[in-house]
Amino acid sequence: MFRRYQFQPVDRVVYLINPILRGWANYFRVGNSSKCFGYVKDWVEKKIRRHLMYARKRRGFGWNRWSRAWLYETLGLYNDYGVRYYHV
Repeated sequence: MFRRYQFQPVDRVVYLINPILRGWANYFRVGNSSKCFGYVKDWVEKKIRRHLMYARKRRGFGWNRWSRAWLYETLGLYNDYGVRYYHV
């Protein structure tokens, strides 16, 4: 998705990637997957930051420009990567 919509605004990329992340997280939520969730969350965040920096014709990831809270609150990036435990 990130390569296909490389020249699109970040709002559209977030809008398209959120259902995929939500479905993936809900599928793998049951079980011992918290380490994998952390890896995927960091990877998606890095891709979004790269997309934002590329739009501004700059290098890097913009770690000092945008906080994690800004990415999840303002852009609306999916953030519910919690593992659920169901008691039977």
